[in-house]
Amino acid sequence: MWILTKTLIAASALLIIAGLTSCTSKPAAHAASTSSTTPTTQPRNPDDLQAAMDKLEESIHKPSAPFHASFKKTDSDGFTYECEADISPAGITGQQIDSNRATEGGDDILPANTRTRQLYGTPYGSPYVQPAYGGISMAYLNGHIGDAQQGVKYVGDEQTGGYDARHYDFDLTGVDATIKRAMTMGNSMGLRQTKDYNMKGSAWIAKDDGRMIKFSLDNIYTFADGKTSDTHFEGTITKK
Repeated sequence: MWILTKTLIAASALLIIAGLTSCTSKPAAHAASTSSTTPTTQPRNPDDLQAAMDKLEESIHKPSAPFHASFKKTDSDGFTYECEADISPAGITGQQIDSNRATEGGDDILPANTRTRQLYGTPYGSPYVQPAYGGISMAYLNGHIGDAQQGVKYVGDEQTGGYDARHYDFDLTGVDATIKRAMTMGNSMGLRQTKDYNMKGSAWIAKDDGRMIKFSLDNIYTFADGKTSDTHFEGTITKK
């Protein structure tokens, strides 16, 4: 029951966010790609987190060179999703593992479970590509990382995964961001009241094309009753 409630909270909150941040936040690349206007994935400045994530998504959809991608998502309800994929102009191949701990489902206890499935999206242009691409982009790429922009700080230049990159840290603690105000308003449908929202973590952006090539971040919700809900995202791109 809590999982369903949590899902409804997130859905209503995101609708509110979309309305309040439409003039400052960029849509995800898969939405922007349908527009006939200037591409939104071109970085506006070197530390543009949303543009960098959009360019990573674009490189998965239309890769110009081969790379290996490792992704992981974990939430505080005990669900973990992991993906290893080889991506190249020839297509996408890899494996995804989904795991959950024992959870309550109404009057029943759902047992712990692990599922493995193969990703096979090849060749590009075939009907197999979209499910593989969509499964990666929707599950592992945080489409709202731009909300952390007001808390971003440059750390330094580094090398990771075979790429020259700029390293940034970000944390919305103490930042009077629109996203934090929107999350506090998440009680508009009579659901569980959100007291605070934070996004914190690190990102590495490739110098040559502005693409996100490594990230580790947490979305953290704090509710009025003092309880928290956390979703952790991480990903690494390695040149082949």
